[in-house]
Amino acid sequence: METLTIVYDNRATEGFKGDWGFSAFIELEEGNILFDTGAKAEILEHNLKKAGIEPREIERVFISHNHWDHAGGLPLIIEKSNNFELFIPESDCYEYERELPEKTTCVPVSAPTYIMERALSTGLMPTGMERPQYEQALIVFTEIGPILITGCSHPGIVEIAKKAVYLTGETLSLTVGGFHLYKAPREEIVKTAEELSKLTKFVAPCHCTGELGIEVFAEVFGDNFIEAKAGTEIPLEEE
Repeated sequence: METLTIVYDNRATEGFKGDWGFSAFIELEEGNILFDTGAKAEILEHNLKKAGIEPREIERVFISHNHWDHAGGLPLIIEKSNNFELFIPESDCYEYERELPEKTTCVPVSAPTYIMERALSTGLMPTGMERPQYEQALIVFTEIGPILITGCSHPGIVEIAKKAVYLTGETLSLTVGGFHLYKAPREEIVKTAEELSKLTKFVAPCHCTGELGIEVFAEVFGDNFIEAKAGTEIPLEEE
């Protein structure tokens, strides 16, 4: 079964550990991807084990941006696996190349790039921050439609979703991840949620969206809101 499992988040379901950061595991018929790695290797390892995911079986690691709460768990994958592909913003690739196992490839990403047959990077988008200056998100083509996975959405969740819609040519089925609204006032969050509702059917905000943000998205999306925290598994196939 094709699924998306949140394996690192500020909040957690029973048996999983919560911590500031984000990571999601995407299991497709043709392979798998670990999107971001959270902040701490020991927490990532615990949550992967709880989810029944072996680090050595991870085939691709996709880093949205080189912040500690998204790339901090990468040493675990480097230690446990000797054969995976690392897709990372091109400006950060050099930081990891010397640490990677011999069979591991660091793939620098700038423009929209296919990670595998049904997984497409949005390409780098400016964050408006000094460093990192760019962030990428991931589009996965599934039976339920295209889904968008974001790390922190520094470029703006609406702008990222618009680019995903442009690249896919259709409305998104699901948008999941950190929306970077934890410091935003309610009015701004409501506006963002309403704009995003025109671009995606379902939404599963977590990580840096903030408690108020999650509450507002639940109100705006209603039955199309999905509670997301470490341990949440989302099916990517029709029931």
